[in-house]
Amino acid sequence: MKERKKFFKKLRKEGYTVLAPDMLPIHFSLFVKILEKEGYKVKVVTPHGSGAKEAGLSAIQNDACYPLVIVAGQFIEELRSGKYDLEKTAVLITQTGGGCRASNYLSLIRKAFEKEFPTVPVISLNFSGLEKERSLPFKVSTLVKAYFAILYGDLLMSLYNQTLPYNEKEKVDACLNASLSYLDERLEKGGFRRRKKNYEKIFEIFSSLSMPEKRKKKVAIVGEIYVKYSPYANNELDQYLVKNGVEVVYPSLSEFVLYTLYNALIDHEKYGMHKRSIFLYNFLYRKFALRYYDELNDLLKKKGYSSYENFLDVIKGGEKVISTGVKMGEGWLIPGEMVAYQEAGIHNIVCVQPFGCLPNHIVGKGMIRATKELYPSSNIAPIDFDASSTKVNQENRLKLLLTNLS
Repeated sequence: MKERKKFFKKLRKEGYTVLAPDMLPIHFSLFVKILEKEGYKVKVVTPHGSGAKEAGLSAIQNDACYPLVIVAGQFIEELRSGKYDLEKTAVLITQTGGGCRASNYLSLIRKAFEKEFPTVPVISLNFSGLEKERSLPFKVSTLVKAYFAILYGDLLMSLYNQTLPYNEKEKVDACLNASLSYLDERLEKGGFRRRKKNYEKIFEIFSSLSMPEKRKKKVAIVGEIYVKYSPYANNELDQYLVKNGVEVVYPSLSEFVLYTLYNALIDHEKYGMHKRSIFLYNFLYRKFALRYYDELNDLLKKKGYSSYENFLDVIKGGEKVISTGVKMGEGWLIPGEMVAYQEAGIHNIVCVQPFGCLPNHIVGKGMIRATKELYPSSNIAPIDFDASSTKVNQENRLKLLLTNLS
């Protein structure tokens, strides 16, 4: 414990640059501000072109998980750029603690760094008690801010995607940037948790954009969390869909948080786990995370926007096609979202997964047939992403989906 405190104090005191992978551009820009308030100098690495994929393939065996190839590659490309003092640079990566290969990212990235970047430490961001000596420490107040950042990010992501198909992209981007600047100021002044006031300001900013009564056909994107959200990993999937005349719908990041907390309750019920901490998990799930998630959804409806799916409906949806005991990868969450979208009238879905990702091929692609049997009008396209696959092949699959919009 002393070594851990000493290590992270050194990172802050000596001004180490901590590189973080790009996944959700809106959310991660808010997370950076929180970490900066904690004394860290953080930069989110946003790759462009094919360089990161090529660097990842050169350093990671090609049968590894696609998100690992991307993340390792973007770190390697950035560290090779000459922009950093490698004696004062670290990289930060999340660690799920689950049964899929994502829990091995740290060891594989460290192995890839051994020869070229031996002085660059790899830091873990996890809440599973892993990598204790190199796991980023958090105060309770910081975790609370992080969840509110997720809610703000979800709100902005929803408003952005709902207004983009009907307005000039420059105007929508301006509203997004104005909202992020406002939230930056709130964080500096300590008002980050005054959510109702902050929500109202964000709605006010986006009110300058037009929203027609008759909306375009909606296409939801579900699947593995990194490929689903990262524009680089999914070849700007959402932009392609918008250009082809549809409105894109994403599940909220809050849903993944709720999924993680609810799984702890399932573990207790089915396997007798968390006997000492079940009261805390119950509180965090029901009284904190779910409460504020529902509050945000109610506000979206009140303001005339589409809300995210009710999480209880997602649970019920998952139970229709798979057991909630299935928790590898995104587990029951993906089929739960697909069913919830069908019942909400969103029948067009792109289900994305990394090529070779066994858990998500089972709970994602593998649950499409069961979903279609329940909802014959569903129009679901499974799309695999791989560092060596071409954008053209993916777009050809998407064209089939777009031809059969329902």
